[in-house]
Amino acid sequence: MYIYIIIISVFATVFSFIMFLIMPKIFDKKGKDLSKLNDYIMLAKKGEEKKAGSRKSLAEILLKMFSFTSRMLPKNLVESVKTRLELAGIQEKMRIDVFLAIKFFMPFIFLFMLVFFMLFFEIPAFARLFLVIMIPFTYIFPDFYLKNKTAKRQDEIRRHLPNALDLLTISVEAGLGFDQALIKVANNIKGCLGPEFKRVIKEMEIGVSRKEALSNLSKRTDVTVLNTFIFSIIQADIFGISVGKVLRVQAAEMRVKRRQLAEEKGMKAPVKLVFPTILFLFPALMVVVLGPAAIRIWDTLKLLMK
Repeated sequence: MYIYIIIISVFATVFSFIMFLIMPKIFDKKGKDLSKLNDYIMLAKKGEEKKAGSRKSLAEILLKMFSFTSRMLPKNLVESVKTRLELAGIQEKMRIDVFLAIKFFMPFIFLFMLVFFMLFFEIPAFARLFLVIMIPFTYIFPDFYLKNKTAKRQDEIRRHLPNALDLLTISVEAGLGFDQALIKVANNIKGCLGPEFKRVIKEMEIGVSRKEALSNLSKRTDVTVLNTFIFSIIQADIFGISVGKVLRVQAAEMRVKRRQLAEEKGMKAPVKLVFPTILFLFPALMVVVLGPAAIRIWDTLKLLMK
């Protein structure tokens, strides 16, 4: 009986994490942009039309179920989650309803399993401990996932921003306007900074002012060096300062900050290497150095005992 309970608990855990990772792809908004094209393809393939309809109906049912979560929770919490999804760069892949449902339903699933097994089965102590640990862990894991994604995204923006500013400076000094230079940078820069610049360009094309579009970029990224650059560009527009000079100064400052950051990481490296050295290298070194002496002492003691 115990083995069945353990199998069910492990299956529920694996299923929950797989759902957390796959759910964003099910409700990917980018797939909705191609819905009309998919409809034409499905009409040409009548055999797959029923499967597509069943998948769509299942997604709609799940979305309706998940929408109740955001309605029941406070608005400030929902807005906070929305902001964190934007900072992590996955607001277009994961709906707020889906994230909140996963975060608040998974602990209740394990709580229900714990109560159910304790009431109707005699489960061992380690199984109860496992379910008890999974209740807070499944509640904390989505926040940890968002925090990790946000940190990686911000670090990627910091690494690619100096190169982007160099290219932007060269383009402006070559005679391009700021908007055209920004388009060139967005098409050539790597990482998540390029799509963010493209979004700024799209916002300006639909009528949003440059100041507001750059301010939205600052809110979506929350990177200090990028915020400094955006503030400088906005101030240059307000006071009529040459954008080329501002870009040249900002590019130089970014290169200096990148060098300082590399030096800071280099200074931290010896400190970080102390603990792996003590844990892995030092014991092996002690065995090599003191091993022969210990063997000789042991042989001497055996001779004396005889």
